[in-house]
Amino acid sequence: MINEIVKAEQFKVTQIKKENKLLPIFKRQVLNQIENLENLKLFYHRYGIEIEALKSLAEIPPIPVSMFKKFDLTICKTEDILRVLHSSSTTTGIPSKIYIDKKTAFRQTNSFISTIKNFIGKHRRPLLIIDTEEVNKPGASTMTARGAAIRAIANFSSKRTSILDVKNGDLEVNFDRLKEFCEKFEGQEILVYGFTFIIWSRFYKILKEKNIQLNFPKVKILHSGGWKKLIQQKVDKKTFNNEISNLFNTSATNVIDYYGMIEQVGVVFVDCEEGWKHIPDFSELIIRNFYTMEENGPKEPGLIEIMSVLPSSYPGQALLTEDVGEIIGIDDCPCGRKGKYFTFKSRVERVELRGCGDTFAERRGE
Repeated sequence: MINEIVKAEQFKVTQIKKENKLLPIFKRQVLNQIENLENLKLFYHRYGIEIEALKSLAEIPPIPVSMFKKFDLTICKTEDILRVLHSSSTTTGIPSKIYIDKKTAFRQTNSFISTIKNFIGKHRRPLLIIDTEEVNKPGASTMTARGAAIRAIANFSSKRTSILDVKNGDLEVNFDRLKEFCEKFEGQEILVYGFTFIIWSRFYKILKEKNIQLNFPKVKILHSGGWKKLIQQKVDKKTFNNEISNLFNTSATNVIDYYGMIEQVGVVFVDCEEGWKHIPDFSELIIRNFYTMEENGPKEPGLIEIMSVLPSSYPGQALLTEDVGEIIGIDDCPCGRKGKYFTFKSRVERVELRGCGDTFAERRGE
């Protein structure tokens, strides 16, 4: 059932049908987790929750993402762990640890492909990675969010080129590789991926200083993470989209932001043509009141909770983030995609600045 939902064409199921389909799946998964993880059993016991009696997805109590920093939350055998994902961390110095088994990895890969192809198509094309080769080492047993994102995007690539190098602890553009890529693929349909702050600070600014103009009108530029530092520098989404699209000589609509997190790899919320983020059919997003934790309605900002049926190796079914968002509408986005659509607004104030692009910025003192 889960694999069928993951591989199906996304954003076709109305909100009510989606909730009716996902609720029994979530119930089974949470019951299994309670049996296999003492921390979770105590968590649900404290709330007095009877899983079988739950009547809606919002009634499932979410786990705060900070718990993945404090506990080893795994529900699979040690020998079944394929890799461990690590979040970035600055304030606490303690990263989240997410344990991935083969089943979870398979679902995450297919869910990412199902989601992204709805926005950029499924055919492969040359991929320009605005990052280093080191962040995506083949066969690595541990991986950062940047590495996981690059590995996921690579499913849409026919050839990969990383054009940043690490020199003296900094990221620098390798202009020889960039020139070779441009000479080979200029004017063709390509993909570009990078973390938002890294694209802006370590690629766009450098090329602008050198008056370098690229020519890829058919490009799709995907980026994620690292908005807080840009906002502090008075760079909003419209400015980012316009400047980056001008650099590549393409339309601003080809610059596509998506929201995701290391604790929910495979679940990404991509900007549609109207500028709103959409929730795939295998996941759910709930906005909770800052004070009561009750579910908010549309146009009421609150804490973002992300639900996913993908994980089988860790309890990622309902996670309360440290981000603020707002549901814009349900089933009626002009782009035609069904389900909820929302906007990401900010990090919660005084919460650890932990985005990977922002982490890089903090370490460089920017």
